[in-house]
Amino acid sequence: MDAPTRTHDAPAVAQPPTAVVPEWVHGLFPWRAVVLPWLLSRALSAVVVAVAGSSDGRLRFGGFFAWDGGWYEHIARFGYGAPPPDGVQTPWPFFPLLPGIVRGFDELGIPGRGATVLLNHLVFLVALAGVYRLARRHTSAPASALAVWAIALFPGSFVFSMLYPSAIFLAGSVWAFLLVEDRHDVAASVLVVVVAMARPNGLVVAVALVFAVRSLPRAVLVAGPAVVAVGVWCALCWHWTGDPVVFFTAKSSWGEVTLGNLLFPIADYGAIVHFALGVSALAAVVAERRRLPAPWLVLTGVYLLPPLVLGVIGLGRYTNECFPPFVAFGNLLARLPAQLRALLLTASAAGLVGCAIAVLRHDFVP
Repeated sequence: MDAPTRTHDAPAVAQPPTAVVPEWVHGLFPWRAVVLPWLLSRALSAVVVAVAGSSDGRLRFGGFFAWDGGWYEHIARFGYGAPPPDGVQTPWPFFPLLPGIVRGFDELGIPGRGATVLLNHLVFLVALAGVYRLARRHTSAPASALAVWAIALFPGSFVFSMLYPSAIFLAGSVWAFLLVEDRHDVAASVLVVVVAMARPNGLVVAVALVFAVRSLPRAVLVAGPAVVAVGVWCALCWHWTGDPVVFFTAKSSWGEVTLGNLLFPIADYGAIVHFALGVSALAAVVAERRRLPAPWLVLTGVYLLPPLVLGVIGLGRYTNECFPPFVAFGNLLARLPAQLRALLLTASAAGLVGCAIAVLRHDFVP
């Protein structure tokens, strides 16, 4: 009798592994270009802010809520209060979006200020993803990745880890430009409203986007809702205080350092740092102006030039909220040798550490 024939199982067909991360997420948050600089920069910022804001040998977390964060928290708890008396600093210069978020978390039973700081970190990740995607459309892949590193490690970027609206402003503005390029004007208009309610000068994004759309109907659609939102806020301010632009007039009590008194009679070293950061960003944009879209130049000009002249304090922070200079930095860095690029980014990270310590330990204004 013949031996039984052994039957061999057909070889199994290799199945592709199930993707742990959806493809659209992977495309939105590339690891090396976006997630890695976000992780490293936020870890560095968080450590420095926590340590610099601590005292008595005990780790404290008040540094995350320092400076303007205290005003936003006050508004979330108590509102804006009575009309501001002359010469007294009040909450009125601050717009309502961020305190509204803090209050919203509190109403849900979640500690509002801590939750908002964590939200800022996530929003900053979304902002960096937008910077990379938008830069990738207008420049090379290496330059786009370097733009992300430049904005993540810029000396003022520690503020993205604090109770400030900077991350919201950056994310809203960069994604509004992306959506306008893709002709998603309604979605862009929503983001412009968010930006306009985050900062008193948020309407400059609407102005720049008008130059981007080059069409009256599209301009009305993209910028109109933000103008209406700010108009409603002005009407409320008028009803409450008798001054529709109280957020502007109240700033006179804050002792601005202008370009005219930057050095004399007594040098304000914090203001000089702000001035230097703003000028470096403007210089990069001027150097790369032929490689950047014209609406980006408009955004840079209308956002950075007025404080450069009228109120230097805060200019370093405003610079970090404005994406075009960092695309310019990315272009410039991409043309340098790798060792020099690494050295410059390391120096910028050291500047981040130094600025955070100066703000939280030595009373420099961020």
